[in-house]
Amino acid sequence: MGEKDKKYGVIGTTIFHIAVLLLLIFFGLTTLPQEEEGILVNFGDTVLGQGEVEPKPSQAPAVEQQKTPPPPPVEKTPEPVVTKPEVEEVVVTQDNEEAPEISAAEKKKKKEEQERLEKERKEREEQERIEREKEEERKRIEAEKEAKRQKELAEKRAREEAERKKREEQERQAAEARNRVTGAFSGKGTGDTSSEGETGGSGNQGYVTGDPNSRNRSGSGLGNSGNGFDLKGRSLVGSLPKPQHNSNKEGIVVIKIVVDRNGNVTSAEFQMKGSNTQDRELIDNAKAAARRAKFNADKAANAYAQGTITYHFQLD
Repeated sequence: MGEKDKKYGVIGTTIFHIAVLLLLIFFGLTTLPQEEEGILVNFGDTVLGQGEVEPKPSQAPAVEQQKTPPPPPVEKTPEPVVTKPEVEEVVVTQDNEEAPEISAAEKKKKKEEQERLEKERKEREEQERIEREKEEERKRIEAEKEAKRQKELAEKRAREEAERKKREEQERQAAEARNRVTGAFSGKGTGDTSSEGETGGSGNQGYVTGDPNSRNRSGSGLGNSGNGFDLKGRSLVGSLPKPQHNSNKEGIVVIKIVVDRNGNVTSAEFQMKGSNTQDRELIDNAKAAARRAKFNADKAANAYAQGTITYHFQLD
């Protein structure tokens, strides 16, 4: 044999022994199960005996074991065949199988009940909020109405007080005007002096039918058909416009005028002083005529000069 054959023999022997060893490990080297041991019984040759000391074998009485004859065979009687009535099969279902469905239904019902209660709570809170806002809005409106009523009442009282004072002032001025006119027509003045005029000497220069407020000392006292003006430092251009007079009313109306540097009347308002009537028609006619008046231009004069125009309304 060559060296190569020896090598193969050693390898094959090694593989064989390893395979045998593995077979013994997995299948041959198993532990046998230990059988259960019985109860150790005293030595003897019969089932009968008495005493605590074991006798010698020669002294033990030979007693033949009584053989118990076998019992006679018992004939078996066939059992009667009992026919059982057919019983309807009752299928019993388990309650616990439906338990999951019932539990889910109860949970769903409970959830719906909670959602309903929550919805009712929110609706109730919303309704309370709306009612509260309505009450606040009502109180606000009532407060505004009360404030407006108080304001209107205060304004009304202020207007009434202003009108009362205005009437009192008008009555006072009318009384003064009546007194002055009466004194002028009767030849009596209202001042404390004994003389008035520009010519010197004593006396009241003017005319008995003239205007006590006029500064014109000469003339008939009636001006142009019973009319006259008083504007210091300025002269009338043309004639004084006549007011319209188509009624059967009489009286003296004094109009306070404002004249610019060009001689135009820029303002005409009724003046209680010097007037002896407050008739609205006569006053409106006098104001309209006064606005048409034209005076001389004076660039060196004040921007606005104040004066009066007096109209005597008389029946023809």
